[in-house]
Amino acid sequence: MQQDARGVPVTGASAFARDQYEIALRQFQSYVGDPVATLDAALADSPDFIAGHVFRALAMFTASEKSFLPAVADSVSEAARRQAQANARELGLIHATQRFVDGDWSGGCLALDRVLADHPRDAVALQVGHLMDFYRGDALNLRNRISRVLPHWDAATPGYSYVLGMHAFGLEEMNQYAEAEAAARRALSLERKDGWAVHAMTHVLEMQGRVDEGVAWLTSREGDWTPDNMFAFHNFWHLALFHLDAGRYGEALALYDARIHPGPAQYVLTLVDATALLWRLTLEGVDVGDRFETVADEWQGRLDQDRGFYAFNDVHAMLAFVATGRGEAIERLAANLALAAAGNGTNAMMSRDVGLPLAQGIEAFGRGQYGVAIDLIESVRDIAHRFGGSHAQRDIITLTLIEAALRSNQPKRARHFIAERLVHKPDGRWGRRLADRAHSLSGH
Repeated sequence: MQQDARGVPVTGASAFARDQYEIALRQFQSYVGDPVATLDAALADSPDFIAGHVFRALAMFTASEKSFLPAVADSVSEAARRQAQANARELGLIHATQRFVDGDWSGGCLALDRVLADHPRDAVALQVGHLMDFYRGDALNLRNRISRVLPHWDAATPGYSYVLGMHAFGLEEMNQYAEAEAAARRALSLERKDGWAVHAMTHVLEMQGRVDEGVAWLTSREGDWTPDNMFAFHNFWHLALFHLDAGRYGEALALYDARIHPGPAQYVLTLVDATALLWRLTLEGVDVGDRFETVADEWQGRLDQDRGFYAFNDVHAMLAFVATGRGEAIERLAANLALAAAGNGTNAMMSRDVGLPLAQGIEAFGRGQYGVAIDLIESVRDIAHRFGGSHAQRDIITLTLIEAALRSNQPKRARHFIAERLVHKPDGRWGRRLADRAHSLSGH
């Protein structure tokens, strides 16, 4: 029986193809290199390599690009054509991938967990499940999916450091900050260049408002997580957030220009971060020049291509359209969200429960109808995890809610949410700035 380096069974692979599979897996885990291109080499050599086909499909799917769906479907079809020769693990991965393609993200994650029950060292199933837990905002399984397999891994197992890095992020999203910090530091003691572990530790510092530590953490390790890393833009986004919190708006804009959005975004994940940073800056009254127009142009170019795929992305597109006053694009996007909400599958739930009312709240905010915006945003704020992202990303919802309360001269409501921020981030400067504004409005 053929096996990968962790003892997980594979079918139809030559020694060369298995070596390429391991390289691709390392690229997938580290975000350095192109795992799809590496798998293409493996499959050219061994076209019956079933795990190679399904890994290729899953790697593309986790990029969160609707335009990749045809290629994902082709790859899983290649695997399915050979399912008579597939082992049980490969059949489970094929089933999971088909569920993802069909729009049932939760069903796909459940199918992956069944694979992991039998093969807890299946690094592909584990990382794909982790990423899909993130996209679904499932903090419990961001932690527990890793916890369920962690006893089967140790420092002698290839890729162990990356498993620890994922566990660190799951612990952070469950607000277990001390445990998350310990896990991230342990992961990085084994693999300094683990950008995801750096990211997990960054989230700990962000959620606790440890702004100066956050800047020092990212800048001191930049040589580890930056070179050739496809995920680096997101860590730079976090660095910009720390500068923004500290009131260093010039530094945040410089990072935006040089590191986050230096040119047209190749992937929607980059466009999400660019939008989220610009919106936060505008909430602070910072002049962002024509940057939002450029970002809105890119979202508008994707409007029809990406519709109905992921409500989290749609809401960020709405931010860009509202910021630039694009009435027609706002109407089309709202119609797309309503259509998605009436459908079936995971994104239908995301659109119905969170995406559509939140987008409507943002639209009302842009029109200056702050009372309406407050009612709509407040109605989804505490369930917004249902449409994905991290606590740090979804913080934009509360920041917009606070700003709406301040602009509508409702200082008590603003202070209600600002107090939460001050308790959780006692050293954060942004919360204190907001508190000062609320205090000036209330007159005491």
